[in-house]
Amino acid sequence: MRIVVTEPAIIVLVADGLTPKELDEGIASGDVPELSAMRDAHGSHVVTTVFPSVTGVAYVPLLTGRHPAEAGVPGLRWYDRSRQLPAMFGHSRSYVGTQLRRIDDDLSPHATTAFELVRGNALGSGAMITRGLPRSAQLDRGARHALRVIRAHVTGDVAAWAALEEEMAGQLVARVRRDRPRFTFAAFTAGDKAAHAGNAAGVRQSLRLVDHVAGNIRRDAERDGRWDSMHLWVVSDHGHSPVHSHFDLAEALRHAGIKVRAHPWTIPDNSEAAVMVSGNSMAHVYLDLETRARRDWTELAPRWLPRIGNLWSHPAIDLIAVRRGPTTVDVYRGHARAEIIAGNGGFTYRQMNGNPMRIEQFEDACDEEAHDRTDGSDYPDGVVQLARLVLAGRSGDVVISAAPGWDLRQRYEPIDHVSSHGALHSSHMMVPLVGNRRPIATLRRTADVHRALRQSLGFGQRHDRVPTFTKP
Repeated sequence: MRIVVTEPAIIVLVADGLTPKELDEGIASGDVPELSAMRDAHGSHVVTTVFPSVTGVAYVPLLTGRHPAEAGVPGLRWYDRSRQLPAMFGHSRSYVGTQLRRIDDDLSPHATTAFELVRGNALGSGAMITRGLPRSAQLDRGARHALRVIRAHVTGDVAAWAALEEEMAGQLVARVRRDRPRFTFAAFTAGDKAAHAGNAAGVRQSLRLVDHVAGNIRRDAERDGRWDSMHLWVVSDHGHSPVHSHFDLAEALRHAGIKVRAHPWTIPDNSEAAVMVSGNSMAHVYLDLETRARRDWTELAPRWLPRIGNLWSHPAIDLIAVRRGPTTVDVYRGHARAEIIAGNGGFTYRQMNGNPMRIEQFEDACDEEAHDRTDGSDYPDGVVQLARLVLAGRSGDVVISAAPGWDLRQRYEPIDHVSSHGALHSSHMMVPLVGNRRPIATLRRTADVHRALRQSLGFGQRHDRVPTFTKP
């Protein structure tokens, strides 16, 4: 007898680094019939991710509904002024390598994960953020798996990474079928690694795998009566764009006579500055490391602008943002400056001696309106993203977004980056989303996926105007 299950189950599959164009091309070619069917039946969406637009960090809004920096995770790499992080790592954090699993510790206790919402009735693979997810439900745990991951990463072997991911996909489908978790989150990162290497075939192979997993989950759910109550979404966490030139930011500051701390060498020393790069197209720069309290740019500029002021005019640098006060961000393109104010009334973008973001001014726009004011611009959601990142306590004194075609790190990469991400510009910020439910409210950001799943699971609306999904 066929059992009909009415309790909703949520499946989120992340096609890491997938761009809207790549999804459209995959559908047009016939390579991803499952995603094509979902798009045709329920529509597809292009939404904004977060700045920095980088793997792991960009999972935070999907899993918690919050901006990563406000939840304690300002980037893939960051420096801890409070020095609560161990001295052996230079009071810095990198979620690449041995500190991968520390992101749960850094995440604010006020940021409730979807795994915690369902009280462990969940399944995860490649999630990076696993707070509330039982170890037995983490498919990417175990010594053997870790050794294979390390080997693939260190050698830059994209094929080995893809093979490992295919094995994990089979396990994921089997565990969803057997355990019927209320919430499943699985990230497929081989496509991102292939994109960094300029391997278009590898990107398409990873997308086909995501499509295969979605199809198998659907067929299993249809057989045992779970499909009508299941919500399945496929989303990306960031985009990608080609890189023609590398500008090693840490080396540039060293050549200027500044003693710099940067990964992978972050042993305690008397460094003046720390350069923390994410994805490789954005960076936090921390200044005066001996000072434990963060200071505004107006205090730092007299000492530091003569030493690093050439960054403002370097062709690799698109935007520079600094904190001018508790609620004010100055954003520069070259020497053109605008200010962003995050006040009680909303967000304000005001041109000062230029218009670095190339958008119209606005005053006291709410979160959603501020997003819409930047829709279609070079920096979608840029005003809100800069405010949330730059004003967060763990962020750098200088926040840099690289110009299209450039990135900010050259050495120590196992894969020679011919494509990159992390920046605020649209090619990195816009991501595709498809699902088996038609939205009845506007989807703007990846954080809206979390808000929708909260409501689908019966946990109510943590924020106003939460997107919800109807049955097909």
